[in-house]
Amino acid sequence: MLATGPKKMPTAKMPSANREKHIILSCMRGSPGSRVVTGAVALALCATAAPPTFQGGITLVKTETTVFDKQTKIPIRNLTREDFVVFDGDEPRAIEYFGDDSGPLDLVLLLDVSGSMREVLPKVAVSAHTALENLNDADRAGVMAFGARCSVVQPLTHDFDSVVSGILRTFVARVGEDTDISQALRGAAEYVGRDGGSSRRAILIMTDNMQVTSIPDSDVEKSLFDADAVLDAVMIRGFLPTVHVAHPGVLRFAPATGGEVIEGRQPAPLLAQMIERIRSRYSIQFRPVDASPDRARRIRVELTGTARKKYPNAVVRARARYYSADPL
Repeated sequence: MLATGPKKMPTAKMPSANREKHIILSCMRGSPGSRVVTGAVALALCATAAPPTFQGGITLVKTETTVFDKQTKIPIRNLTREDFVVFDGDEPRAIEYFGDDSGPLDLVLLLDVSGSMREVLPKVAVSAHTALENLNDADRAGVMAFGARCSVVQPLTHDFDSVVSGILRTFVARVGEDTDISQALRGAAEYVGRDGGSSRRAILIMTDNMQVTSIPDSDVEKSLFDADAVLDAVMIRGFLPTVHVAHPGVLRFAPATGGEVIEGRQPAPLLAQMIERIRSRYSIQFRPVDASPDRARRIRVELTGTARKKYPNAVVRARARYYSADPL
């Protein structure tokens, strides 16, 4: 059920200074002067990262799944567990847990504040109140800014007025002049994944998708998968065509997690549209097959034959892979 107006609730407890320092240093791993110290930070993050969901001593794999009409682009709601089939590799798996869009959500707004994007940020701040109306009272949102590095500007909170203020504060974030989307995504995944709660996790990045990075794509994807986070992107088009050739950036990472990418020149309607889509996802968990530890496994989520007949234009989006864990 969608909310009817901006939320004003008690601000969530702010993480400790040490915790924020860990995240900011993690985001700085792309800079040469930070490589030594961030090795220790990475170990600290891994040691405290939120564990996967457990049931009966067996790890369950979670995939957030979007279903929408390919013609209207409108999410298809009111589906049930019986409408889906899940494959681990080529093996069908029973759905152990199924949730609709009513569960709590943690959403990180990851904003590109490099020179090419600064002119759109005021429009984002103005439209944020309306866009956040798509969230529920139990949801939290936070703000991170990135350039060459990334920084937590507003920690996750139920107070959406603070989130809007956080967007405005991204103008003064000291994150360098260049743009490194990969390090920002890795830092955001580590941040949203550390809470350890049962909320669904989503990262919504707003960027022009132009970057220079030395971080392997596999590192970024694994960070997103380990956090059980879905990445969505609002890609802002300028007067020149968006560069997709040098590095696919969000065009690669978002679909791998089951997320979407929408493009346009007007950020306000795009932000509201994307948050509504994020809020309408289904949460599916299944028991994985036995596999070698730390190996990537393919996931496929489909509608059953009966559901496909009812919704012939349906498009299903879910994460593409997971990494098998060490046996407990």
